[in-house]
Amino acid sequence: MKTLVLGAGIAGLAAAQDLHQANHQVLVLEARNRVGGRIHTDRSFAPTPIELGAEFIHSSAVPTFPLAEQLQLKTFAITQQEDTLVRLRNGDLRTVAEVGCKERGFSDIRAVHWPEALGEESLAEYLVRNGLEGQRIPYKLQEYISDFDHAGALSAKAALDFLHDKSAEEGDYRILSGYD
Repeated sequence: MKTLVLGAGIAGLAAAQDLHQANHQVLVLEARNRVGGRIHTDRSFAPTPIELGAEFIHSSAVPTFPLAEQLQLKTFAITQQEDTLVRLRNGDLRTVAEVGCKERGFSDIRAVHWPEALGEESLAEYLVRNGLEGQRIPYKLQEYISDFDHAGALSAKAALDFLHDKSAEEGDYRILSGYD
């Protein structure tokens, strides 16, 4: 059987791989001059790869972690204590976790009592309904939105499940040779 896969982002490449393993003759069509979709590693600036798109593997529980191990890619674990630093407008340095959680009055985003999602409510609708817009959106939800899509296309229930997922406490991993 012949199958055409549109887009060589991670989802398109994974679909092509699964179809190929199921004995399909697969053609992947990509509009850009590179594969990877949101994964975009730039090696032209410095000896160390710079990630312009997707940057982390979010815990060892996600499907990309065993793939990195299978391909023998070296990873660097980033725990919450080693979180990325950001400079605030007043000049202070804070970790991303502090900016996204503690400065908004939360000690642990998973301990907050989040109102339930209503039916098939989108994450965008949920955020508006609960007064969490703009800078009031907790960092972990901002991360979730940027990892998957815009908030209007995401399920509020799935986002809340993500916030309560204990595997996310493990931290993130960076692929040292570049995510691409």
